[in-house]
Amino acid sequence: MKNVNKKSSTKELNEVKEGDIIKDDTGKKGEVADIEILNRKKETQYYYKIKNDGTILVIK
Repeated sequence: MKNVNKKSSTKELNEVKEGDIIKDDTGKKGEVADIEILNRKKETQYYYKIKNDGTILVIK
C-alpha cells in the first residue's frame, strides 16, 4: 500500500499506476481505477479514481 499526500514527492505520485492500492491522510484507501493529472499555473493536481470509493486528490 502506497501513502499519497501533499508531502509525497512528485516522483512517487507519478509512479502510482492503475491497480495499485493507495491511502491518503484522511484514511480513504482503495485500488486505483483511473488517474488524471492536471497542471494548473504553479500546481499539479493528481486525481486518483478509487474503485467503489470516490476519488483521492493530491495537490502538489
